[in-house]
Amino acid sequence: MQRMLMLAAVTSANRHQVMADIDDATVGCGGWIEGHTLFSNIMVTFRFVVPAGRLAEFAARVNEAGVHLDPASLAAVSERTGAEVAPQAELPGALAVTFIHDEPDLRREVPAVPG
Repeated sequence: MQRMLMLAAVTSANRHQVMADIDDATVGCGGWIEGHTLFSNIMVTFRFVVPAGRLAEFAARVNEAGVHLDPASLAAVSERTGAEVAPQAELPGALAVTFIHDEPDLRREVPAVPG
């Protein structure tokens, strides 16, 4: 397995739709989502695996979803796309998406624990 690819992006698109679109982009490229972490309604981080030969397609699909990779992430994708790696090799990665919006932070009720 290869070294994990770290990507960062921003979007002003609807966060629920973006999360579904990133899942679709990953699966559509022959990969899968290993997990995700939500940080209120400000950010989500996905841990994913895609075939190395389809990384550029994954980045394009993410961009089509309105999620824009930062310059360092675009450079990392370009560098990995040009690397000599078997196209079907599993490429692990993480994508941190920051949501730009005017909504207040999400508040979750945490039930009291007896004791």
